[in-house]
Amino acid sequence: MGDPVSVFHEGERSLHKKLDIEERQHELGLRMVRDHMPDQHREFFAQIETVHIGAVDSKGHPWAITRTGAPGFMASPDNKTLAISSEPLSGEPADLNLAIGAKTSIVGIEFETQRRNRLNTTINATTNGTLSFHVDQSYGNCPKYIQIRNKTPNGPSTPQAPVTSATLTAADQKQIAQADTLLIASRAADLGDDPRDGVDINHRGGMPGFVTVLDDKTIQFPDYKGNSFYNTYGNILTDNRVGLQFVDFETGTLLNIKGTAELVEDLNDGVLPLMGRGLRITVQTATRSEGALPIRYSFGAFSDRNPEIAP
Repeated sequence: MGDPVSVFHEGERSLHKKLDIEERQHELGLRMVRDHMPDQHREFFAQIETVHIGAVDSKGHPWAITRTGAPGFMASPDNKTLAISSEPLSGEPADLNLAIGAKTSIVGIEFETQRRNRLNTTINATTNGTLSFHVDQSYGNCPKYIQIRNKTPNGPSTPQAPVTSATLTAADQKQIAQADTLLIASRAADLGDDPRDGVDINHRGGMPGFVTVLDDKTIQFPDYKGNSFYNTYGNILTDNRVGLQFVDFETGTLLNIKGTAELVEDLNDGVLPLMGRGLRITVQTATRSEGALPIRYSFGAFSDRNPEIAP
């Protein structure tokens, strides 16, 4: 598996080396990435009401899903374990691998405060609707590009049956073009016992329009500056399958995209700033689930780190 000390797998390290940041990222990873949750992260997950999970289906394709519950639906009995008691939302794949031994990834975001914490995990128990996740890697993320949102008292509408198509519908394209947030799940080629190899879920954000719809089978978005771990990109270099989820926080509509990703060095289109490197996604299926999210959020403010979109 290469350097046994590094917290990154071969795909991530190859990109670090290409960008001449290998030594810096090696040292940063050793400082930031733990094999357990600190107490503040355990308390964080216990108080939020929405969590995003990356998992693979029966064919190994990664998906980004959302689970919700009242504060306390996630609990940490010890610093190596996070238990989540929740039900699948409309549109979640029926063949998602959430069995014991499955590699998974978790990102919790508190939109009111822009706090974000990440876990790479392996399921070690399933009991009466509760999934227990063993922590393989744990680290915090900065608040960059997270829009401020506040939970609203508005009651949820009745979820509609999910609709899956092979292309992006007009409604899908409109939702994507207006989105300021997305979740992306990816996977390493190897889903073995090494804690560095597994599934990843990541948040991406920007001003509305930061995701470009090229046609009904293709979208793209830029690589805004972050921690340069390149977890998503490193995975894609080893396995290009991805799952995206776009959340309409006001209507509760979830749009899940199953597709493949291409790392493009120059996405410049004359509209988006800082395009440069980014991802181009080819859509295989799009599943639209109206009213699926039982929690609603009202918009507060854009992140002050969002690059502006040219008029």
